[in-house]
Amino acid sequence: MELKPLLFAALMWLPVTQAFADTSPLDGHYYLTGAMEMGAELLLRKDGTFSAGIAYGSAGGVAKGNWYVEENTLMLEQEPAAQPAKKLSYNLSHERTLIELKEYADKEKNELAKESYVLELRYDHQPAPPPLKPVMVSLEFDSGPPGQLLLNSNQQTDLWFPYDHQRTLKKIGFGTDHNRGTYQWFDVARDSRAFNIGWKKRKNQPLTFEQPIGFDLATTRQYLAPDERERVDHNYWLTFYHFDPVSPPAIHPVDVHWQFEDGSTLKEVWTDSQRNTLTLPFSPNKALAKIGLHTQNSPDEIEWFTVMPETRWATLDWQAYPDPANGDLSVLFKDLQLAIEPNCLAVNFGNGKACFRRQ
Repeated sequence: MELKPLLFAALMWLPVTQAFADTSPLDGHYYLTGAMEMGAELLLRKDGTFSAGIAYGSAGGVAKGNWYVEENTLMLEQEPAAQPAKKLSYNLSHERTLIELKEYADKEKNELAKESYVLELRYDHQPAPPPLKPVMVSLEFDSGPPGQLLLNSNQQTDLWFPYDHQRTLKKIGFGTDHNRGTYQWFDVARDSRAFNIGWKKRKNQPLTFEQPIGFDLATTRQYLAPDERERVDHNYWLTFYHFDPVSPPAIHPVDVHWQFEDGSTLKEVWTDSQRNTLTLPFSPNKALAKIGLHTQNSPDEIEWFTVMPETRWATLDWQAYPDPANGDLSVLFKDLQLAIEPNCLAVNFGNGKACFRRQ
């Protein structure tokens, strides 16, 4: 498939904007090879900006943004879309009754749901985790030697350390070398047995960890299968995950329909993607049955989600929905990571490994 004239013209029309300096020898003009029926180009400029074009069948797209290198990986940061998302996709991920909110939610959520139905609209886009150097995880106790674990994966990872009832865990520290003075330390609750620990790594910034969220043994055991309970009975359990939320894109106004079991419906308009909760006063005489969403002026039908009769807090995860039928394939470059190999910037667009090669 010969796409060079079409894509190169698209790349050249993308404006060159000043960005962070990068003198890497990777700058240059690359063409995609090894991807069946797909053509793409990637232009890496010395000033740290990139332009890209892609075509697959009758669909295509162009993208621009910044690039940098992290741990032998080429990282692309696409510029946010200038126009509001044309179409949104939704997924009903959680429902909570008032009893469940009282048991598990924080006080603020509890108070909000006491008098209202709450719809949480959560932007569901997490960039792929960046490459991660091995991290030393140190556990400091009230007596005896510290414990040491090694975190060497950027994917969600579980690490275990033997529990000793004769001493109490006080602190958890994280560092990329053996100098304890460079560690990032956190105090932890004395009765914690399991921990959720988020981390993030941005360009030109150090690796940072979130305050570990601890759970006592009783809380941890109630969500585990019998064989898993036995393991946590004898160990500390540390779960690590990449956590670096990004700002949601702008949206066109969305009509939100609250439909009750008696067939009546109330409507409000969601206009600000930064606003993540909508509320409706609770009435004991009317049970909520469905929640519907429809982007104004869209030809699509209302998308309805049935909720349980006792639901007081519903969480809808949403994303800006790419529309390949209208030529929008630029989303493929969003937060893209390419492995730097000899004569190849390796990538997988969903159809196997391919290479961007410089020509």
